[in-house]
Amino acid sequence: MSEEKIINGVDVEAVEGLINAVKEKPDLAESKFRANNEWIDGGHNRTTITGFYGAGQEILHTQPFVLDADEPPILAGQDRGANPVEHLLNALAT
Repeated sequence: MSEEKIINGVDVEAVEGLINAVKEKPDLAESKFRANNEWIDGGHNRTTITGFYGAGQEILHTQPFVLDADEPPILAGQDRGANPVEHLLNALAT
């Protein structure tokens, strides 16, 4: 009986399984991420992310992710979301 190996919230066995699968079939590593963006007004825009291509197939997220972006009033916006630089900082932090 093996114990599930979770380190810092990461399922280590799942990661190892992914690495081994890609070693056996390198095409599985190909990924394509997409986002649909809609301009609302001024500096406000909304991005919706519903799925991506990975592991040789189209994969839908369990729910759409909706991200609003805007500028603060000092930069002529309405502050209806983090600005694009702040979204980038979030991406770099993850």
